[in-house]
Amino acid sequence: MINNFRGPEWMDFYGTSTTFIEWTGYPFVKWLGFSYEAMMALFALFGFLGFIYFYKFFRERIAFKNTLFGFDLLHLFFLLPNLHFWSGSFGKGSFIFLGIGLLFYSLNNIKKRYWVLLVGALITYHIRPHILLVILASSLIGFTFSTKGLGYSVKFIMIAVATIALGFIYQDVLKMVGLETDTLFTEGLNMDHRASELAKATSGIDITTMSLPEQVFTFLFRPLFFDAPGMLGIIVSFENVFLLGITLAFVFKGGIAYIIKGDFAVKTAFFSFITVSIALAQISGNLGIAIRQKSQVMILFLFVIIQMYDDKKKEAFRARMRKVRRQRAAEPAKAGR
Repeated sequence: MINNFRGPEWMDFYGTSTTFIEWTGYPFVKWLGFSYEAMMALFALFGFLGFIYFYKFFRERIAFKNTLFGFDLLHLFFLLPNLHFWSGSFGKGSFIFLGIGLLFYSLNNIKKRYWVLLVGALITYHIRPHILLVILASSLIGFTFSTKGLGYSVKFIMIAVATIALGFIYQDVLKMVGLETDTLFTEGLNMDHRASELAKATSGIDITTMSLPEQVFTFLFRPLFFDAPGMLGIIVSFENVFLLGITLAFVFKGGIAYIIKGDFAVKTAFFSFITVSIALAQISGNLGIAIRQKSQVMILFLFVIIQMYDDKKKEAFRARMRKVRRQRAAEPAKAGR
């Protein structure tokens, strides 16, 4: 216990990752006398606020009611139990969920919500710098390849700003994954050791012999009943079957082509989701940890799915309106004859 002592003052606890959670909880425990249960409730509130901002992000962009078996798809997505389970406890999951929710909510109106963007970025950085790194890179890609009529000078400025921001958090990202700069460039990024260690747990699986697509599939969609680790795993399996089903439907209904032509928010959400998933899939040799970690980014993919269905309805609606206008324009001509 002595080795874990950080100091008597509040700022002695300041830092990134777990230390930031301790720093956040310090005034509530030390000065306000919060119990463990009270801290759980406080961080559940943080997670709930994350849901509110994610819901506002969805709601501002989704114009039509999209149903599945008669149920509103938007409501189904926000009722998935895994999202609520891991965003409602005293830890990093609830706080980073709030940070990412603030980031994407600000994308709908960056000019008026720049302060929301700043707060979300600061929260995400202090908990998981590498997640902010991915979101920054993804937003840069989405902005560059989705904005039509944008001058090269503006794009250059955006690239410069993003590069500077990435430079500030680069070293923190390497520290989070336990690498040094010279090791990264000489030996590459090797996660096999960490994956092997996690595989030794009760719900561990050996992912070191899997191909990358198999690792990503395992991370996103397992357990699937046959390999469910206990009752919690069986409950999660129902959700995974649902996620696998809507993913297949998304792909077969032109999802890949939609991502290519999608707007800034669609590209940013998808690239953030897939990049984080690929990175975490290579070290999550434990189904329990995979279930917890994917809950932080799966909602981004769910947004891409429902946005595709909504955009198709928008196109169909516009086509009907154009047809109606043509018919109305043709009626006076017929009457004149």
